[in-house]
Amino acid sequence: MSTKFAAAALALAIFSFVHLFGVEKAVIAVALGVVILKDSSVTPRAQKLAKAAIIIGLGYLLVVTGVFLYHMPVLNNMAAKLAK
Repeated sequence: MSTKFAAAALALAIFSFVHLFGVEKAVIAVALGVVILKDSSVTPRAQKLAKAAIIIGLGYLLVVTGVFLYHMPVLNNMAAKLAK
């Protein structure tokens, strides 16, 4: 059963890149991956899938955060213009 959850976590992590701002999918993938790794009866294959899901999910979160911070000045200017 843990292999199926690990595969689902990996799929969520990969799909987070498909849809722009799929942050919720990446967070769920990381959370599922962590829960799977804490399971004592996890198989080696499920461990690999869970670790991949965590890495990909965290990678996506880092990319989105970096893009957001890079464009923060432009977003602030747009918000100021809209507030007028």
